[in-house]
Amino acid sequence: MKDIIQRQTFKGSVYSYIGVLIGFLNTVILMPKLFTTSEIGLTDILVSTSALIAQFGTLGFSNVTAKLFPKFRDKSKNHNGFIFLLLIVTTIGFILCLTYYFIYKQKLIDENIDKSPLFSEYVYLLIPFIFITLFYSIFDTYNKMLFNASFGIFVKEFLLRCFNLVGIILFYFKILDFQGFVYYYTLVFAIPLIFTCVLIIYKGDFSLKPDFKIFKRKKGLKKEVFSVAFWGLIAGFSGTAIFAIDKILINKYCLNGLDDVGIYSRAFYFGSMIMVTSRSFTKISGSIISQSFKENNLAKVEEIYKKSVITLTVLGMLFFLLIWGNVDNILQILGPAYAKGKYVILFVSLAHFVQMIAGTSGELINLGKYYRQFSIIMLFIILSIWGFNILLLPIYGITGAAIALFISFSIYFFIRLFFIKSKYKFQAYNYKFFLIILFGIISYSIILLIPQISNFWLDTIIRSAIICITFCIPIYFFKISPDINEIIINSYKKFTDFFKKINHK
Repeated sequence: MKDIIQRQTFKGSVYSYIGVLIGFLNTVILMPKLFTTSEIGLTDILVSTSALIAQFGTLGFSNVTAKLFPKFRDKSKNHNGFIFLLLIVTTIGFILCLTYYFIYKQKLIDENIDKSPLFSEYVYLLIPFIFITLFYSIFDTYNKMLFNASFGIFVKEFLLRCFNLVGIILFYFKILDFQGFVYYYTLVFAIPLIFTCVLIIYKGDFSLKPDFKIFKRKKGLKKEVFSVAFWGLIAGFSGTAIFAIDKILINKYCLNGLDDVGIYSRAFYFGSMIMVTSRSFTKISGSIISQSFKENNLAKVEEIYKKSVITLTVLGMLFFLLIWGNVDNILQILGPAYAKGKYVILFVSLAHFVQMIAGTSGELINLGKYYRQFSIIMLFIILSIWGFNILLLPIYGITGAAIALFISFSIYFFIRLFFIKSKYKFQAYNYKFFLIILFGIISYSIILLIPQISNFWLDTIIRSAIICITFCIPIYFFKISPDINEIIINSYKKFTDFFKKINHK
């Protein structure tokens, strides 16, 4: 299990880091120079709105897959018809989403016709976006449970961004006009879904043969599926809404509509970079936690949780230092139109750092016997984000949305911390955690002493190098995270072995 987590996390992280570089080129360098803030806001609002609607379409079966698939797992029996059941439920869910869209389509147009006319013009594209988002969510979760989590990172974080880069280049050379780019963007949005389906079929884990005998063999399973689906629908919707509702509320309550969404989204991108490593880590850890709960192996669950807290806190602190330590350079790259996004970067970064220090606590609660309580917690958190946004947006504008996220994530962290402590008696926060925070404060204090260099690219390189040296060296020598040390040692060994072979030849 440890090897699976390390291997999948390492592969996923490599794809994520390369994807971040391509995403940086797309999102930060090219798009702000080629597109208006409202045009950028259009793609973001389409993705956010479709994600919110599509979560209803899952009918909770993303959670059923994550929690109960180990009970269906049997490749010799086509996993007891699980994929057939998944497709039937998802198809019904998509029909319900379509019904919702056609009922509220005109209202969406009327609400945005003055403030966000582009959204009203392209609102019909919500249909393909909802379809792609819904089915990808289902198939990606299924693929994750087959221990192929790094592939999902590859197609979503790397491959999709490569195709988006092609679209931006075509727009730059005027091969595509803006309408053509939007259609192209919609088309390539389906690439992760297509490739994931191809992989599942290739590995022999796709079968349309129905098989409901397992419900007769395992009494109570049908009732459990309905229960997990119901509570999973609440948790899944809340989880998606956390990262979508702020953009929707900004479009609704801020005077500049899509323009503010565009600025917020670019600033949000930098804050969310902190979560790059955790995506692959939590994806594969979640599948192993689910399997461990099935086997009643709480020792393994505790081990994964404790290691996740230390490892992700190290990585989260490093990325926070790199982002906030270079914030002025980031704003120079983005341009003057994005200046008011400075403190959005700060509070979104802090919000995601809080998520990192929580480790796999969310997966631990959701994939165990307390999934109902997890759904209630998630519903409470999304209501708090909604409430704080309504309160803070009129006062602080887009910065208010970022502050709302930070406050809500902080509440979410403490709820999970006390819940796990009271229910499982797990305690993951020891002296190592506080050493990480201390090393981070020292590293940032050193950065503050460095005068700004006029060439912001050179300034970024120097500051980033100093951060890496002053933070990473003590982390390594104090052996804060054995897993990180092991990866560094193994990578160094592979690197030296490679050059030894070259010299030998």
